[in-house]
Amino acid sequence: MKHFTFIFFVLLGLSGVSLAQNQKILPSSIFIIDQQSGAQVPANSEAAISFKNALIALVSNTNTAKLQQTLRFGPGKRSFFIQQLSPQDNGNAYQISLQRTFVGQVSIVYTFLYNVDQNKLYFSDPNTATWLEEAIQGENTINLNNCQTFGFFNAIQAQPVAVANNVQPVDNGPAVDETAPVDDNVSAPTAPPALPDYEQPECPEDGYLWQPGYWAFSTQSNNYYWVPGVWVAPPTVGFLWTPPYWGYLGGVYAFHSGYWGATIGFYGGVSYGFGYEGVGFVGGDWYGGRFRYNTAVVRVSINVHNTYADARFAHTGMRNHNSFNGPGGVNARPNARELQAEHEHHVMATPEQIRNQRAAREDRGQAAGAGGKPANLANQKAPERVVNGGNGPAGNRSGNGAGNGARNGNPAVAGRPGAAGNVAGPGGQGARPGAPGQAGVRPGMPVGGARPGGPAGVGGQKPGKLPAVNKPASNPKPKDKN
Repeated sequence: MKHFTFIFFVLLGLSGVSLAQNQKILPSSIFIIDQQSGAQVPANSEAAISFKNALIALVSNTNTAKLQQTLRFGPGKRSFFIQQLSPQDNGNAYQISLQRTFVGQVSIVYTFLYNVDQNKLYFSDPNTATWLEEAIQGENTINLNNCQTFGFFNAIQAQPVAVANNVQPVDNGPAVDETAPVDDNVSAPTAPPALPDYEQPECPEDGYLWQPGYWAFSTQSNNYYWVPGVWVAPPTVGFLWTPPYWGYLGGVYAFHSGYWGATIGFYGGVSYGFGYEGVGFVGGDWYGGRFRYNTAVVRVSINVHNTYADARFAHTGMRNHNSFNGPGGVNARPNARELQAEHEHHVMATPEQIRNQRAAREDRGQAAGAGGKPANLANQKAPERVVNGGNGPAGNRSGNGAGNGARNGNPAVAGRPGAAGNVAGPGGQGARPGAPGQAGVRPGMPVGGARPGGPAGVGGQKPGKLPAVNKPASNPKPKDKN
């Protein structure tokens, strides 16, 4: 009888957990810091709601959150509580807790911290009161990058710290708007250079898609510059990237921006390689909500498992290096499917794509004719957040990029700031998050005590600092055989 009773309650518990995990919508609230008063206020704007939904989706789909729900199963009403933390201590960061309310008592199921500047998620270990970096796997990387896309809606500059001898700190200006397109509505009097040959780095993880490198044009320097190819997260499941292209029109060369959409559109017939052979894309496809990679065309790392190989689409022989559509370049016209794609719903370049282009624009080594070819032709991931004056993100004090290298996966050059000092390097001290709120906190109220956004204690102790943000190791890059 005792054995039967034990099994009954175990099954009941698992059933309750399953229902909780499958529940599509839980009550949620988000509090941000009012930039005038410094007080915590509820946020109801469209941007705040978009960020809140992305953060809840990110956290809910982590293995740690699922495990904590199982371990801390219990009766009561569950809700998410999100608050923006002090920018002085944490950079642009948000703490999210899943709370359970039962008979008027509030307990914490789990607490995470998302640092927008780092684009990293941390879990508060209740046993050690420290923050542990959470591994984001598979399609959850899309939720991670959506968090960064929407996470700057209330970015606050940390106040300068007083220094000795009344020396005033230098104000390096606000962070660059990472949602603002770069050189997307331009034309040039001359044709872009030929496309260079380069090696594709391995796809770092499931869910990332390849954006081929391309030539952009700066009206400030009146010159072309190379935007490195890079693996990026799509804005949503099911979307594919249509690359930009140059087209000859009315005596000038006009730039046509790339975009995300359900169907690959016209990109001038330009053969960018790695699955973009001039029409459509043969480097993989979406199937069952996951992206499958055609390893006969693109390279993937050991972290990517959803693959197949179809050598029919592998390019052989000499590649056409023409970089534009028109006389002297590629003579191509859009087909019926590409014309239809132009009228479908589109999403423009994501912040990490914009960062990649902005960093290239600021790097003189990327200019056409610089040393014969651009210094950097491809990246495994987009550079860190771009900040005016070359300072690293607020959450990475001392992370000014110097000597650390701005580009992920590339070695640093001694004494040379990454990307002309405008790309945040990973060095320096990590952000110090506030500790998670204590159990029993009244729901709907910000945690952290009297100081808005400040850390709240866990068992009377402060949690350890976040680890420094390290560059991913550079992968070997064999020649492109597409």
